[in-house]
Amino acid sequence: MQPAPAVAPVAAPPIIVPPSKPDDAPPPPDEPIERHFAFKANYGFGFFWPSDVNDYLKSRVPQDSGSIVRDLSTMYLLFSADVSAAYFPTEFFGIRPSLLYLFSYKANPAPGGGTEFFWLHSLAPGLSLDFVLETHKLARFFASPGISYQFGWLGDYSAHGLGIELALGTELSFGHRRNKGASIALVLRRAKLGVDSRPREPLGTPTIDNLDFSSIMVRLGFQYGS
Repeated sequence: MQPAPAVAPVAAPPIIVPPSKPDDAPPPPDEPIERHFAFKANYGFGFFWPSDVNDYLKSRVPQDSGSIVRDLSTMYLLFSADVSAAYFPTEFFGIRPSLLYLFSYKANPAPGGGTEFFWLHSLAPGLSLDFVLETHKLARFFASPGISYQFGWLGDYSAHGLGIELALGTELSFGHRRNKGASIALVLRRAKLGVDSRPREPLGTPTIDNLDFSSIMVRLGFQYGS
């Protein structure tokens, strides 16, 4: 009886292991990034018209200065600086407490000669909600309605009250893990604060009943997330 022919063993197909991706390797541009926490600093500038304050400023300019000087004595440029920290429970929604500082400055001719300086400013702790349109690209878009409690001052005048705002903008992300971002936003704000303390003014001086920080602004920001 002839022995059975030997059967050559069949080699197993090679197992191809894809190269591992380091944990700190930058993701491709279309890969979503989860950012649960974010810290942000903003600077803004824009326009406002505090009518009570401007009537008061015009009245402080000497009458012989002329109408053009009185018209130029008003405040219309408003600046802002704020810091915030946000928590994002989801990719598309965040909660952001913040601290906002608003200010405007004016130097006008003073009665009797010289220059009189005016500093209108406000400090406002607030809370906003971030609604994010995540494109999974380098840029994303956001809308942030918010509310704040504002404290305002002009010399010996002080005021306080609620303010509301809406920010609409876009953020461009960058960095090794795209955890940094630069943003630009249009901010609409309503903040007319009732005066609660005032100095004694000469008879005939226009009354300041409100310190009005209602404005439209452009806000530039830098954000770092983790």
